[in-house]
Amino acid sequence: MIRLRYDDRYIVELSRAAVFDDIPYIPQEDLNWVYIFTKSIEQNIVGLLFTAIAKIPEKFKPDEKLFLRWKQKMLETIAITSKQFLEYEKINKCALKKNIPIITLKGAYIRKKYPVPELRTMGDFDILVNNTNINMIKSLLIENGYSISKDLFGITADNANAHWEVFVSMEQEFVYDSDYWNKEIFNNVEFVDGQYTLNPTFFLAHLIIHTGRHYIETGAGIRNLCDIALYIRDNKSKIDFTKLEEICCAQNFVKIYNYILNAVHIWYGVDLSEVNFEKKETDKFIEYFLLNGIFGRHDNVLLRQFSLDERENSKGLKRLFFPPAKTLQNRYKYLRKYPFLLPIAWIQRIIYGKVGKKINFSRMFKDVRGAARYSDERIQWMKELDLVDKH
Repeated sequence: MIRLRYDDRYIVELSRAAVFDDIPYIPQEDLNWVYIFTKSIEQNIVGLLFTAIAKIPEKFKPDEKLFLRWKQKMLETIAITSKQFLEYEKINKCALKKNIPIITLKGAYIRKKYPVPELRTMGDFDILVNNTNINMIKSLLIENGYSISKDLFGITADNANAHWEVFVSMEQEFVYDSDYWNKEIFNNVEFVDGQYTLNPTFFLAHLIIHTGRHYIETGAGIRNLCDIALYIRDNKSKIDFTKLEEICCAQNFVKIYNYILNAVHIWYGVDLSEVNFEKKETDKFIEYFLLNGIFGRHDNVLLRQFSLDERENSKGLKRLFFPPAKTLQNRYKYLRKYPFLLPIAWIQRIIYGKVGKKINFSRMFKDVRGAARYSDERIQWMKELDLVDKH
């Protein structure tokens, strides 16, 4: 396993400075800026980090050519997210006008807290609506030019500029005693800054649990920690940390809760001196936020099924390329309800991996032993976090 290196640590420092509009500490002269640039693209924070890099004294900045490339990436990020945010504001305004409460989750809400909101990249807008309002929000999205697809927990909507995931339930995240927690979530909604969202304790609980589930599957990224650090800093006095720990414990994410609070305190400098949590050493925890895995982040869910004991027989390869429904149901949600459609999911995964180049199949064949070693180390780490088979 690659251990956390100085360049990795400086990525986190740049992210801290960027989200808190601060000046990063002076880097070592042998800093590998090309590595940081490449890793920041993988982490989808390349534009965000530029704002921190721009504050570094000239002597320590990347060379001019790379600096200008970085600046161009930052401008591209702003161009893309500006269109996305306009779509969000339009739909939110229409929903409010029609008296349809849409509960804004995760980045769609947190982005406004960033020094430059347009540099908080968005894959999609996640919103929660009461089941009684799903048809109204569906009609509203269609009226605004979106194509709609049905999802196990609601609907998805797409146009040229934005992708929406509209949930009627949070059971994909709050999997234990989901009926109870769904009611609790809907009972803890507030209206802030022109948006419906969860109250700070439940909002942060969802962020932590969502991050934990990604940590198990395809892997979480530094942007998740940026969101959490920024949210805690701005809402610390409003968060009931005793209740927060209770919620995370109920979903078997109490160790993730403790590690995240340690990471936010140690790496991002958020003062949590008055909060009671178990102290942890966080290097390995951070390492897995930065490490996509030897085959890319979408392969982690597959490699978890592949162990050293199976590397020399067909069983290991079969599980790697044709995993069980439980392994794939987080990506192909219809498997939760219709597990007999597993062969369809296999076909979709192969097409997605080959055409979208998300899964490097040729490399899998070439380095099966490497996959096995990585898988075993990752499984061991997940066991330490009590995260094995928690999805």
